[in-house]
Amino acid sequence: MSVDATKLIIPGHGTVFHAPPNTKPPATPLDAFDLLDDGPTPWLNLGHTSKTNTIAFTKEGGEKETLDTFLADGVRTSIGSTTWGVDIASLQIDADNLDLAFNGDFDTETGGYTVATPAPVGRALFLFFQDNTGELGFWLPNTELALGEAPSVDTANFFELPLSASILSAPSSVIPAVNGRPGLFQIFKTGLTAP
Repeated sequence: MSVDATKLIIPGHGTVFHAPPNTKPPATPLDAFDLLDDGPTPWLNLGHTSKTNTIAFTKEGGEKETLDTFLADGVRTSIGSTTWGVDIASLQIDADNLDLAFNGDFDTETGGYTVATPAPVGRALFLFFQDNTGELGFWLPNTELALGEAPSVDTANFFELPLSASILSAPSSVIPAVNGRPGLFQIFKTGLTAP
């Protein structure tokens, strides 16, 4: 490995694209996606998200435990199961974002959006970030989205719909397994190539 400043990126701007579960990204996704437009069919742009409460990955579990035998200490290391997720503070109050947050429906009589008991929505996500030197992307082929924390009101900031996505493993026909372990997501970066 060599020192290379071109491998750095400051994600100054970004957005999220969503599509039906297990939708593959377009060929050369960093060239195919644009911050201000929908992606290639069927990828839709989620629109404005919070710059204060930026998109954030979550990770639970994965603790290491050293296993001993009666004969020797530190014979093996096991790693507990890990749950990955991503939190997205969506700002646009529109049908797409309401569906992702609440999985409800419009009432034709009142014109209002009905929120019912929670039911997650399955979606593929592509997180797209860029600065003036390049782009960075994360393809999450299989997620379940729902409202995370309850929305709160801040009179000095945009109203947020805090979406929370659980990242699930995808079939090996969608994203290849690695040494028998199911694939969760892929990372794309301008200038990143397979060895």
